[in-house]
Amino acid sequence: MSVSVQYMDQTLREGLRRKLPAAALVLMAQELSELPVSVMDIPFAQLQETSKNLSAYQQSLRVQIKASPEEATAVCRCGLSKVAITYEHRAGESLPIGLQDAINKALQLKLKVSLNLKNASALSVEEIIDLLIKLEGSPLDSLLYSDSGSLLDPFTTYAAIRDLKNRISILLEFHGCNQYGLATANALSAIQAGVERVGTAVAGIGIPGQAAFEEVLVSAKYLLHQDTELVDQLAARCTAILSAMDEAAAVDKAVIGDNIFAHESGLHVFGIQKNPQIYEPFPPEAVGLDRYLIVGKHSGTTSLQIVLAEKGIQVSSAALQGMLTKIRQAVLVWKRPLRSTEVLELCAVKYYE
Repeated sequence: MSVSVQYMDQTLREGLRRKLPAAALVLMAQELSELPVSVMDIPFAQLQETSKNLSAYQQSLRVQIKASPEEATAVCRCGLSKVAITYEHRAGESLPIGLQDAINKALQLKLKVSLNLKNASALSVEEIIDLLIKLEGSPLDSLLYSDSGSLLDPFTTYAAIRDLKNRISILLEFHGCNQYGLATANALSAIQAGVERVGTAVAGIGIPGQAAFEEVLVSAKYLLHQDTELVDQLAARCTAILSAMDEAAAVDKAVIGDNIFAHESGLHVFGIQKNPQIYEPFPPEAVGLDRYLIVGKHSGTTSLQIVLAEKGIQVSSAALQGMLTKIRQAVLVWKRPLRSTEVLELCAVKYYE
């Protein structure tokens, strides 16, 4: 069984970019702190307000700074202890004096220093190793391999991260962007290759898009067999974070959507009754959701009969047909299937018995 990966959150950074009120940011940080999130990245531009409003979460905050000793000093003065120095490397060029000065200053201030190599995916592994050799003597907390240009696919991600893991000793992080919809897949490939941390955001929210935290977490557990404990009410916590940002998850959103464990057609419902694993990749209770039956345009009397039986109701075949006709008319008008409670409200059972 593999060791559980850590998650560096980008959701709070997006909330700050949107200039959300302090109350919303506190709610987000509170919910994120209940998730398996080890780091919450925030931009330097919002350092002052964030350190004040989120003082209870200082140990989890990491500030993204430029290669600037002055910015490192400002982070220390605000009482925070982690920085990620963003740097774009040009192969063959000498290290800029500002980068080395910023690292040295941050270390002098006893900050934990991560090097965010913004264009890592555009560099070869040899070029990255050469950069780290030039930085020998500067004990970094981690190297953040960033795919800011969305240049990677899952195969190249795995190859690059695997090669790096075999050749460096410091903690390795991966942060993929989502211009081609591959951020979540690339994050899972990085985990398979042995990366210790991955950058994610709830529902993949943000610009230019991130790996979806809940998708990576659940996939790591059930597909990659990571030793990961899912927190109680995962879907509800993610939904609360999105609500604080005035966002809502689509009803069919993977892992946290309200309707992902809704089952409609007769054969489908019959299979679920016998063995839920036929249609469900993981149990709904694992993320705090419920399995439920819906009746819609694809439903027949079998589905309706099961819905009624769950409520202890039995009706004749003729009554079932009459109810089904009324339900199908409602589905056409409302343009969506009905939950069992709506079925019972729409069809007064006494009327058909």
